[in-house]
Amino acid sequence: MRFASGPISELPTTHPEPQLQSKNRLILHSMIELGLSNSAQRGDEYYREQWSAYYSERRRHLARMFWLAGGLGAVFLLFAAVAERHSLLANMLAVPLAILLLALPAQWAIYGWKIGGWTCPRCGEFFFASTFVRNPLGRTCRHCGLARPKKSEIGHFHYEDERSTPQVPSS
Repeated sequence: MRFASGPISELPTTHPEPQLQSKNRLILHSMIELGLSNSAQRGDEYYREQWSAYYSERRRHLARMFWLAGGLGAVFLLFAAVAERHSLLANMLAVPLAILLLALPAQWAIYGWKIGGWTCPRCGEFFFASTFVRNPLGRTCRHCGLARPKKSEIGHFHYEDERSTPQVPSS
């Protein structure tokens, strides 16, 4: 093995060819453009799937909270009716009552976490939250302004990206 001796400036350096550098820049630029225009290449079916998944998730969490609240109400009424006459039965009903009293706020927190953390199909950011604002009932994305369609509108949803729509100059 032979080592080069002499000043460092005389050592051969390996520079990529200028054509290779321009090719790498072109590839990098193309990748950046593809990432930025990714939402424009998604079709209506993709958005229908995303909104259907959102409404399905929301319905599942709300149904779970409804059943917990109904069970809490039923156990509370039973507890109130039995508490004076049957202390042993009242003590037995206190356990499910306490569990339901803890489960309902926990389910509400899970609902807020899951639905509030839902990502926008267009920009990939949180749909309902931005830096200082969190609105789980919002109708538009806090970042890109994508409108949330009503559940009844999903079947005939047509997505148009204003960035890909040609602008007609006004005369």
